[in-house]
Amino acid sequence: MERTVDFAAIARVAKSAELKSVRMIEISSRCDPSVLGTLVPSVDLECKPGALGEGTFEVICEYEFVARVNQVQVVESRIKYLLAYEISGKENPSSEDLAEFARANGTLNSWPFVREVLFGLTSRMGYPPYTLPLMHFNTKATPKKPPKPPSQEVPVER
Repeated sequence: MERTVDFAAIARVAKSAELKSVRMIEISSRCDPSVLGTLVPSVDLECKPGALGEGTFEVICEYEFVARVNQVQVVESRIKYLLAYEISGKENPSSEDLAEFARANGTLNSWPFVREVLFGLTSRMGYPPYTLPLMHFNTKATPKKPPKPPSQEVPVER
């Protein structure tokens, strides 16, 4: 799985942020026990800013896991995590930087917990345990500055 992020924006928040807690706040799962086989999974996620308080910042991460066997959907799970960060420093991060931090760090910090849940759920449902792959981040492309026009100066010979 890949996500594109703005590392500069994340760094502006991360320098003053410390993860304090990761809590599962919602889960629902179901399977079709009549169909067995190898799971073909898909995972969708969204991590977004939650409450921002004096010295604290919450991130809400929602995951949707769907798996199919021979084109038949056999597993569906929705998992929601609440991550709490302590924010230090005198400067308040911008809402854009917080949103980018929530998308990237929320994903990074909740991903291992979701991996563990999905591994256990699929195993308990009678399927081969599913291991969520690594999350990869790519840098957002930054617009390049236009080249400077060539100098109109005429060189002086000495």
